[in-house]
Amino acid sequence: MAATRWDDRVYGSVTIDDPGVLALIECPTFRRLQGIRQAGPSALAFPFKTVTRFEHSLGVYLLLGKLGADRREQVAGLLHDISHTAFSHAVDFVFASDEQDHHESLKPEFLNRPDMVTALAEMGFQPAEFFDDSVYPLLEQPLPLLCADRLDYFFRDSLACSVTTPEQITRFIDHLVVVGTTIAFNDPVVAREASERFSVMNREWWASPTEAYIYNEFADAIREAFRTGLLRKIDLLGDDALVLGKLRAAKVGRIGEKLQHVLRFRPESVQGYTPKVPPKTRWLDPAVLDGTTLRRLSERA
Repeated sequence: MAATRWDDRVYGSVTIDDPGVLALIECPTFRRLQGIRQAGPSALAFPFKTVTRFEHSLGVYLLLGKLGADRREQVAGLLHDISHTAFSHAVDFVFASDEQDHHESLKPEFLNRPDMVTALAEMGFQPAEFFDDSVYPLLEQPLPLLCADRLDYFFRDSLACSVTTPEQITRFIDHLVVVGTTIAFNDPVVAREASERFSVMNREWWASPTEAYIYNEFADAIREAFRTGLLRKIDLLGDDALVLGKLRAAKVGRIGEKLQHVLRFRPESVQGYTPKVPPKTRWLDPAVLDGTTLRRLSERA
């Protein structure tokens, strides 16, 4: 299979020439991610949020390569979001959990689909090797540490929302280092700047009152669609267009009302609004390389 080349919004001109990875990318199960916006229902209210789970997954794969991860961990990065449901984290506001990671429980189902099993076998892998991202230390770390997943979604979302500039993102990437299995910054000034921009994303977007309103109103529409039989849980395993089409079919009533609150979002709607489910709060306290010693940014004088 010929190498694939494209212009990535974060990493610039990139090429993937691994035949096994290219075959995985062509699998229908993976291609489904092209129809799932990373911003979930917020992308309906703010059309500039164009990042897809497909784009982000490729980005994590590429970043892991830059960080020196082995092939298996890079593949884990490519597949880490394979089970995201339509409208991404919207499902976590329907089936609430502290970590807001309902999609993780669906991974075995997606990775055991025939197209994925075949493509992974051609690479010498088994689906079960990718059920648990926590075994890959460069890919996944708990908050507030750095990991490839967290960095890539921060880079993409912040660019889409004009919270960072391409020049800032390039500087952040240029100052990343790996010590053992820990991703760190090698400059405290850059680490502080990245953490501050990450904080802005959390405050103004990911965990903002606006996002809380949009996600909760959209979740109410989904719940009502389940109750009336307009939507089935299996529909969430499709893409955004499928689910949105079914919700639009309601036109009136509670589903239509809630959907319009998202599609025609008005800032004044947030005033006095109390969400049933608050968004997950995110923050960074990255490791910083000080000579030969790693220290958290918060531990520096």
